[in-house]
Amino acid sequence: MHIGLQGKKYSKGKFTPTNLVFLIDVSGSMDDPNKLPLLKTSFKMLAAQLREQDRIAIVVYAGAAGLVLPSTSGADKKTILEALDNLEAGGSTAGGAGINLAYAIAKQNFMKEGNNRVILATDGDFNIGESSNGGMERLIEEKRKEGVFLTALGFGMGNYKDSKMEILADMVMEITFTSIQF
Repeated sequence: MHIGLQGKKYSKGKFTPTNLVFLIDVSGSMDDPNKLPLLKTSFKMLAAQLREQDRIAIVVYAGAAGLVLPSTSGADKKTILEALDNLEAGGSTAGGAGINLAYAIAKQNFMKEGNNRVILATDGDFNIGESSNGGMERLIEEKRKEGVFLTALGFGMGNYKDSKMEILADMVMEITFTSIQF
């Protein structure tokens, strides 16, 4: 079966500026063709749609969290694509540290009249750091009140943690129902 959906089309000029922080799981569990490589391809497609007034930063987490790309104009596609190309999987999963760093970067580059969003991309395998459902829910709620929203994207099969991703998605849906606008 093939299902196709078409939403209303908008021109890029009608959207507010966007401040995105890609929060990318680069732990060892992401080292499958349908995980990190697919994620990189997807985010390259998204980056191609960015405008000059849009900003993007990349935070990764594995054994530790780190900033791979500071907030960069959407016009600097070469730098964004190079940062994505250089991502490699390995190590354990410090998801809690990654989320905290991503929110901090989003807040540093906050756009008062813009779309401020952390886009979490993972197979859901959070096994080190803040992993309690209550703690994650409090963090997401607190940051939403500050104007920074979360989008959670799941990648892969096999050890993909459906339960953790479902909990994150439920928190996001409960707290806010918004979409990424480009």
